[in-house]
Amino acid sequence: MKDYYKVLGVPHNATDAQIKQAYRKLIRACHPDVNPSPKAAEWTRELNEAYGTLGDAQAKMSYDMDFKLEESSQRETSTRQTTSQARAESRTPPRPEPNFCCERCSRTDSTLRVSATWRVFSFINYSRKSPTVKILCIRCRGKESLAASATTAFLGWWSIWGFFWTLEALFKNAGGGEQPKENNAALLNALGYHLYRAGRHQEAYEALVAAFKLNPDPKTEEGIKYLKQHVRPVEKKPFWGQFRRLELHPIFYHAPTGTVALILLVLGFNALNAGSSSSSAGQHQTSYTPTYQRPAYQPPRSQTPTWQNTRPIQPLFTEPELPAPEQGPMEFSDRVAFDKGVNAPLKISTRASDGNYVMKIVDWNTGEFVASYFIRRGSTLETELPLGSYKLKFASGDKWYGTKHLFGPTTAYSYIPDKMVFYFSGDYARGHRIELIPQVGGNLETARMTAENW
Repeated sequence: MKDYYKVLGVPHNATDAQIKQAYRKLIRACHPDVNPSPKAAEWTRELNEAYGTLGDAQAKMSYDMDFKLEESSQRETSTRQTTSQARAESRTPPRPEPNFCCERCSRTDSTLRVSATWRVFSFINYSRKSPTVKILCIRCRGKESLAASATTAFLGWWSIWGFFWTLEALFKNAGGGEQPKENNAALLNALGYHLYRAGRHQEAYEALVAAFKLNPDPKTEEGIKYLKQHVRPVEKKPFWGQFRRLELHPIFYHAPTGTVALILLVLGFNALNAGSSSSSAGQHQTSYTPTYQRPAYQPPRSQTPTWQNTRPIQPLFTEPELPAPEQGPMEFSDRVAFDKGVNAPLKISTRASDGNYVMKIVDWNTGEFVASYFIRRGSTLETELPLGSYKLKFASGDKWYGTKHLFGPTTAYSYIPDKMVFYFSGDYARGHRIELIPQVGGNLETARMTAENW
């Protein structure tokens, strides 16, 4: 499995902000538009693939689970090789011990599971949820889920999205976190094999039974039938003994903890209300009876308009709506019309929900008009421009009122602050490919502008 953390150059415990910062830094340096290396496109594809997985919380959780299982399998292969070498060197090799263990207490038993607990952090307009994927025993799984729920309960409610994410996280954590069936079935099958080789037949039997419940498999069933002959019935432990040792399902600890927290919250609100009521009751209230007073005489205001009390009346927009022109060039300057030199490509893509566009191209150094194009919503414009440096301006809207009024009073004006350079490199003319679609981690910014600067 490819290590996406290594592709982005971040550790496996990196935060979302560190992953995003590393991706933006690398994509700006490796993008084919700025990097002349023939491998730039391949680097960009790998970076997008890595960030597409690690940038999404759900995809990152699944990837971390698969990566941990593969890492455990690699350790298992290494242990088998070491054991075979020891057998060749010694006539009495030591009994192999299981290679899987809890990541918190290093305990190895049949209760190990791959689980992902969720933590939510939010404040006003900031919301973030992040999973923590670990292989844990039942005791540590309860502790980890309680810690994640406590963090979420205190820090996750403070925004709109955070409120709903908090409810979802508390529900998942109460079940011991997310535990994918396929991943845990593979873990328990391998764990049962190791426990059997270590001579712990009872625990190996319990691990295989749990794996069979998650994913019925003929080979697992054969192992269960074989081990059933070597195990004895185990007496059921008392409930309170299991409760004290944290050996019950995490829901048994979340339920009383949540009940106590809710009771304390209600008592706190009641105490605040009682305090405010007593303080208001203790205040002396004085009532006033209004008395009639004859209003003083005020001379009428002058009705003559002056420059101080008049405002200019904005004229109403009454231009008729016109059919939108076909996509393509609207106007050319002599620089484009009579150019016979080398041209570089320009590709502009738009989104259907953003309306139509008019793109105006001017010279970066002199501000001289070069060309203008009409781009329909949800389409792609492909054209060519003479070599040089340009500034790209955009006007967008829904209804078309002609080249003078463009999209009427609701026209939105914007421009690209960066210099768009079209140049010749080697045997190729280098242009630009621009997507006018807001994207996470995009490498091109647009800024608003007024109609006067259009």
